[in-house]
Amino acid sequence: MMERSKSAKRKLPSAGLQRRVRARKNEPEPDFEQDHDSQSSVEESDGEDVSQLGSEGSEEEDDDEEEEDEEEPANPGLAATQISFGALAKAQASLPSARKKHQKGTSQDGSGDEDDDSGPEEVDRNGNTKLKPIAGRSSKHAPAEMTSKRQVTRKRQVVDTNTIHSRDPRFGPPLGGIDARTNDEALRKNYSFLNDYRDTEMKELRAKIKKTKDPFEKQRLERELLIMQSKKQTQERKDAASRVIEEHRQKEKELVKQGKTPFYLKKSEQKKRVLVERFQGMKKRQVDKAIVRRRKKETAKEKKELPMERRAR
Repeated sequence: MMERSKSAKRKLPSAGLQRRVRARKNEPEPDFEQDHDSQSSVEESDGEDVSQLGSEGSEEEDDDEEEEDEEEPANPGLAATQISFGALAKAQASLPSARKKHQKGTSQDGSGDEDDDSGPEEVDRNGNTKLKPIAGRSSKHAPAEMTSKRQVTRKRQVVDTNTIHSRDPRFGPPLGGIDARTNDEALRKNYSFLNDYRDTEMKELRAKIKKTKDPFEKQRLERELLIMQSKKQTQERKDAASRVIEEHRQKEKELVKQGKTPFYLKKSEQKKRVLVERFQGMKKRQVDKAIVRRRKKETAKEKKELPMERRAR
């Protein structure tokens, strides 16, 4: 009985599954030729079984589609036990792996998320969307972290409404761009009466300076008068410079009509012509004072550019 059980155990791989069995003591060596023949026959039968199983699977699917109430095979476990591990490995290799399926599923989900215009990713039980929690501070002295992500509004403006926006007229488009110079001239003409008001204010300040006996009040009024006079002088200089440039432009326009090429003044040439016109309306003593003042200004500029040690020399 013992010998029969041992032989039955040794012949199990040829009957069904191929398994690796450890060698035992006091057992005769198996016949390699017989095992080789049995293995080849088993492999052939396995291939036939796999093909039969594939055909049976396809036939069963067709039968299930046609007749849903058909009963399943009586004992499918017997057919599965007769398939070798090698055939099962080949069949498993031919099928797509679960990892690839998972990757495909995630890629499809990712594409769906990209196409979806919904804002945050987290959703409440009630279906309300909520932002992700912000990470805490590294320490109590560190500033609080604020998220830069904001949910895009679901509201879309279908019909444009003519809403009135408040704007500052000083910085609006009518006062800038190409027509800025012409607009400035128009404003100067429209508000030219302000110059008359300033002249009357300066006369009143001079009268107050003569009447006041308080030195501090007198000093304050003199400072105000000096500010108003300097503003008026700077405006007169600007007007003179613009007048010189405008005269040159008018002359060049006439020459262009005659067929000549236009000549554009440089900044340095414009300054020279403005100074010449300024000095022409002055007396000799006034010209000398203006030249001395200009020299002092130039020397002060040069001293500012020098280092501190060389300024005192």
